[in-house]
Amino acid sequence: MLSLLALSCPQCSAPLPRAARWRTVNCSYCGTTVTRGTETIERESFRAALRRANADVPGGRILTWRGARYRVLAPLATGEHSEVLFAERLGALPERVTLKLARDSAANSVLVREGAVLQSLQDLPVQGAAYFTRRLPQPLGVGIAEGLGDGARQALVLRHPAGFWGSLQDVQQANAQGIDPRHAVWIWRRMLEVLAFVHGAGWTHRDLSPAHALVHPRDHGVLVIGWSRAQHATGTVHNAAAARDLMQAAWTVRAVLHGGAAGEPGFGAHTPAPLVALLRQCSEDSAACQRLGAQGIEQALSAASREAFGAPQFVHFDPAPPHRTGA
Repeated sequence: MLSLLALSCPQCSAPLPRAARWRTVNCSYCGTTVTRGTETIERESFRAALRRANADVPGGRILTWRGARYRVLAPLATGEHSEVLFAERLGALPERVTLKLARDSAANSVLVREGAVLQSLQDLPVQGAAYFTRRLPQPLGVGIAEGLGDGARQALVLRHPAGFWGSLQDVQQANAQGIDPRHAVWIWRRMLEVLAFVHGAGWTHRDLSPAHALVHPRDHGVLVIGWSRAQHATGTVHNAAAARDLMQAAWTVRAVLHGGAAGEPGFGAHTPAPLVALLRQCSEDSAACQRLGAQGIEQALSAASREAFGAPQFVHFDPAPPHRTGA
């Protein structure tokens, strides 16, 4: 007896192409994305799950962007130009995103420009792009968001980077006496790796600060954000801007070593002399930064770290350690 298998969309019952037997396809009738699996799911169970995924949460904030609905999960920050929200796309295939909503009409062009810069960085056809573009913000697009009760607002939507705790500004505020200098080494190195990539492609950030670097405690990762002022240039203009990026990166490291105390960032009370010397040079000497470049500073950092701490080792990082009181 010949056994026939009919492939149909679980959402609308329309026939699916034969390729649905071995790969993910989109239904040509309703647009549902269908993934092949070994488990049989009844259509009504699927539709009930879809209704739950699309359901509003009482008291929740829902907005619409590019025809999709997003549930706001939490506020993340308020920047100079935008309100930053953590949100999740509703539907059968939810996706968590970072939403940057323009605070006023003057900020619209800033978000549009930042989205264009980020897309240009993602499209770089240079060596190492496949690795480093995953360590830069990944834009989903720019467009009007509606539904939050305050009218239509320009929005830049980014893939939400999983596992990042907060910014280095948050780390600075949570550590009044500054962080362990061993953590400053990998934080600085992660920033230099990204800067070496973008500088090599002719781009500069031009606005590095503790607020524009997110930290991943478990993986010892840093994500550089805030690219609205970034520019592409060549020659002496690019070299000067790249040196300024490197100086700002060094000041950012000084800030987390100094901690939440008032005053100009120092170097931390327990930072070894080799690391202090390199930080002082890179934060105060533009000519040295221009001569060394990101890769040269990273090599000098490796040497200073080995002199100060010996062979590299993984040290657990707690970005907000509990406060201890004396007996």
